[in-house]
Amino acid sequence: MAKQVLSNAVLLEGNELEVTHGYLIIRDGVIEEISEGAPPKRAKDIKRGFILPPFVNAHTHIADSVAKDIYLGKTQPEVVGPVGVKFRELRLRTESEVIAAIRATLRDMPHTGTLAHCDFREDGLAGIELLRRASNPSVNSIILGRPSTADELDEVIRASDGIGLPSLEEFELTALKRIARKVAAAKKIFAVHVAETADAQSEVGRALELDPSFVVHGTWATEEDFDAINRAGVHVVFCARANSMLGVGVPPIHLALATGARFYLGTDNVTVCQPNMFEELAFAWACLRRASSGAGGEEARELLRAATVEPKILFDLPWGPIQEDSPATFMVLARGQNLVSLTDVHAGIVNRARADNIRAIYRNGKII
Repeated sequence: MAKQVLSNAVLLEGNELEVTHGYLIIRDGVIEEISEGAPPKRAKDIKRGFILPPFVNAHTHIADSVAKDIYLGKTQPEVVGPVGVKFRELRLRTESEVIAAIRATLRDMPHTGTLAHCDFREDGLAGIELLRRASNPSVNSIILGRPSTADELDEVIRASDGIGLPSLEEFELTALKRIARKVAAAKKIFAVHVAETADAQSEVGRALELDPSFVVHGTWATEEDFDAINRAGVHVVFCARANSMLGVGVPPIHLALATGARFYLGTDNVTVCQPNMFEELAFAWACLRRASSGAGGEEARELLRAATVEPKILFDLPWGPIQEDSPATFMVLARGQNLVSLTDVHAGIVNRARADNIRAIYRNGKII
């Protein structure tokens, strides 16, 4: 593969997304060099555009793509509870309809900078196989299954990347412990929804006893909960837009930051909102600023890390941060009208960047 040089760039480099003004050299699909200033030879001038890692959407339910906006006029339990309208709609749709809807969503993800997502897939082994058939080679799908019956658990673990459970209230403790033990023995991902609604506030402590890989929502988690999450070394996935649109509140991201708890960002059910991480970042930033007016550039950087580099290790993704010897997998954002005159790069991207700023997405040195 020929050498490529991108110059006049603002690079968000390394795991900390440090800002570097300079150029980047790609050779054989790998970032060979990053330096400040002007490159020594001819290069492609990206006109002070931004180079940053692709987005990772840490929590989705993309089969819901087949029935968008069914939440209208309904409460969260009425939409996604155990007997919610979501499950009724999925039963009414044909397999080909569901696959077509999933494929449309997966095709849309790269257009908004997302190259990986972690999906909580219901319907047991059949649900996992359906999502695999609908897969898109441009997007890494991490599939967490959910057994339809106790007898199906071993098969679901083998066929998936792990297990993703709904609220703990839906399981007996003995069943939860059995599931957690089996997933741990298989060395796969184990995740649980916790404290999404006000009546599920007590779930965090019980979930941590199961040694999960991560927990989802924490909308009603307390400062003590986040202290415990931090001590356990567990990440929490915040889904601010979906929580808000389902009327259950907004996650206390400021408490995670205050306690040092690590977190990712996800968009949750496609029936509620499109999996657009630009929109998720901007909304999460607004929620954070509402709760803590002292939030500034460093907090914005943490949000951006949560949507890009933070999830890459857990999900074993085939790329890394923007650094030398890493695969050349990243997105290029043009300045555009909305990204000129920024006084803080991280806050500017979090609050203002849009899908129409994307000028290219590279995967292993090739524009996809």
